[in-house]
Amino acid sequence: MILSDEELMMQVKLDNDPSAFESLVQRYKTPLLNFVYRFIGDHEVSQDLSQDIFIRLWMSADTYLPVAKFTTFLYTIAKNVCLNALAKLRNSPHIQSLSEVASSQNNDDCELQDALSDPDNSPEKELLGMEMEQRITKAVSKLSPDHRLVFILTEYDGLSYQDVATIIQCPVGTVASRKNTAVKTLRRYLAPFMEGGM
Repeated sequence: MILSDEELMMQVKLDNDPSAFESLVQRYKTPLLNFVYRFIGDHEVSQDLSQDIFIRLWMSADTYLPVAKFTTFLYTIAKNVCLNALAKLRNSPHIQSLSEVASSQNNDDCELQDALSDPDNSPEKELLGMEMEQRITKAVSKLSPDHRLVFILTEYDGLSYQDVATIIQCPVGTVASRKNTAVKTLRRYLAPFMEGGM
C-alpha cells in the first residue's frame, strides 16, 4: 500500500519514522531541487539549500498539521529558505571557480552531443531551443522575488492559486495579480526575441 504524503508526514511527526521521511525525500528531491534552482539560479547553492529544506522539514515535523496538503507545508519551508538565501546572495559577491566553469561546460557539451545524436533534432533547432530556454530563465530571474515565486510555483511546479496563497500567506487575488504581472513582464522581456523569429 502506497501512503499519501500526508500519511508519511504524520508518521514522521508521531513516530520519528526515518523510512517515512526517506520516502518523502525520494518523492520530492527532484521537484524541490528544480524549484530552488529556478528561484536562486545557481546549481551548487540550490543543492545545498535543498538539503537545508529537508533538514528543516525533519526539524519542524512536530508543527505539521494535516489540515492542508503536505506540499503546502514543504513549499512554505522552501520559500522561506530561498528568500533568506536570496537576501544573503544579494549582499555578497559571487565568485565562480574555474573548475566550476569547466565542469558546467563539460556537462553542457554532453547534453548537446546527446541531443544532436537524436535524428529528430537538427543542430539549428537544438541551438535555438537552448537559446530560448536561456532567455526565459534569464527573464524569470529578472522578476521581483514575489512575482518570481508565484510564477515558478504555478507554472513550473503546477500548484493551484489556492495552494500558492497558503504558502506565501496572502489572498488568492494577490496570487492571481502577481502571476498576471509576471506573465506581462516576461512577455515584455521576451517580445524582441519572439518577433525576431526565436
